[in-house]
Amino acid sequence: MNRTSLPAWIPSYGILLLTLAAAAAIPFVPEKSLLFLGVLVLDLLFCIVNRKYFSYSVVVIVRTLVGAVFVFSGFSKGVDPLGTAYQIHDYLEAYNMPWLTGLSLLGSFALNLVEFTVGVLLICNVRFKFMVRLAALMMLFFTCVTWYDVVAEPVPDCGCFGKAWVITNWQTFYKNLVLDACVLVLLFAQNRVKSHKPPRVDLGIAVATVVLFLGFESYNYRYLPVVNFLDWKEGERLFPENPLPVAHYLTYRNQATGEEKEYLMEDCPFSDAGWLAEWTFVSRRDFDPNPKKANINILEKSEEEDPGYDITRDLLEREGFLFLIAVYDLDAADKKGLEKTAAFVRRMREAGYESCFLTASPVEKAESIRKEYDLTDFPFYYADNTAIKAIIRSNPGIVLLKSARVLKLWDWRRLPAPECVDFAAF
Repeated sequence: MNRTSLPAWIPSYGILLLTLAAAAAIPFVPEKSLLFLGVLVLDLLFCIVNRKYFSYSVVVIVRTLVGAVFVFSGFSKGVDPLGTAYQIHDYLEAYNMPWLTGLSLLGSFALNLVEFTVGVLLICNVRFKFMVRLAALMMLFFTCVTWYDVVAEPVPDCGCFGKAWVITNWQTFYKNLVLDACVLVLLFAQNRVKSHKPPRVDLGIAVATVVLFLGFESYNYRYLPVVNFLDWKEGERLFPENPLPVAHYLTYRNQATGEEKEYLMEDCPFSDAGWLAEWTFVSRRDFDPNPKKANINILEKSEEEDPGYDITRDLLEREGFLFLIAVYDLDAADKKGLEKTAAFVRRMREAGYESCFLTASPVEKAESIRKEYDLTDFPFYYADNTAIKAIIRSNPGIVLLKSARVLKLWDWRRLPAPECVDFAAF
C-alpha cells in the first residue's frame, strides 16, 4: 500500500497511543533505562517522520493534554511561590551563579505565570502559533536542564510540580521527552489550527488569566498557600501512632575469601564462636519503614562543638498544646512580624500554654532577639534552615501542635486574637 494512501488517523493515533503509553509507564520504569530512552527517542523520530499525517482530532487532544500539564505545573508551583523561589535559589547555587539568587522570587513568579498562562491559552486555542512556539522553547530549556540533572545531579529534585508531586530527576527527564513529542506534534500542525473567536475574546482570556493568576500567586506569597502540599499540613501526624519496628542490618566480611554478607541483626550468628573468628564487622544499616513526616532534627543549641541533645520527639510529641514559632532566619524576619508574634506568645504564656522558638540563626542572634522582644523566658531551639522552611511558608510563622499532630498554621500577618483561639475545636 502506498504510504500516501494510508488514512491520516492511522499514523497519528498510533503515535498518540505510543506517547500516552510511554507517559503512563514512567512511574514504573527503572532509572537509567536505555530501553525506555530508546522508546522515547523513537517516539520523537516518529513525530518527525509522520509530521504531515497528524489528524485534526489528534492535534486537539494533544493540545489539550499539553495545556493541562502546563496548567498543573504552573498551579502546583504558583500555589507555593516561596517554595519555588527556594528551588530556583538551589539551582542557581548549584550552577555557580550566586549573584542571581536575589532574583529567585521574581523568577518564581514569572516562571509560574508563564507556565500557567501558556497552558490555559493552549487549551482555549488562543494565539495558537505563538503559544506553541513559546511552549517549544520552554520545553527545550527544561529538557536541557533535566538532562544535566540526570548526568551531574546538581539538585536531588527539580521541583517541576512543586511539592504537589515529587518525582525523581530521571522521571522528570522522561516526562520532558514525552512532552517534547507532544509539542512536536503541535509545531508541525500549527498552520492547520485556526481560532474562530473574535480577537477581543482571545485578548480578554489572556488578560484575565494573567491578572487572576498573578493575584493568586501574590495571595499565596503574602499569606500561606491555599493548598498546602508540605508535610506539616493541618491534621497531619508527624510520627506514626503505631510505628513499625526499625530493621537493623549488619555487614560482615570473610577474612579468608573477602566475601561480604549482610544479616538482619536478629539473624546474625553471634553465638557461633567459629563464625565470629572467620568474619569481621564492616558496617551497619538501619531501615525505618515509618514515614518521616517531621523530617527535622531539633537541637538545644547550634554550636558545632556542643550541639546539645536532639529533642525532636520529646518536643513534638508533648501531650499538651504547644505553639512552635518557626523563624528560619532571624535577620530576614519581618520586624513587625516578630513584634506581633512576641506579643501573641506572651499572651498565650499568660493563659497557660507553652511556646518555643525554632530557628537556624546563630545562638548569639537568638539571644539578641530574646532581649530585644522581651522573650527571655521562652526557649529557643535550633534546626537546619531548609527543614524549618519546609514547616511553614512564613518567617515568622506559628504552628499549633499537640501529641505530634499539626492542629493549625498561622502566618504572622493573620494571627488571631489570643482569646479567639478555639482550643476546644482541636
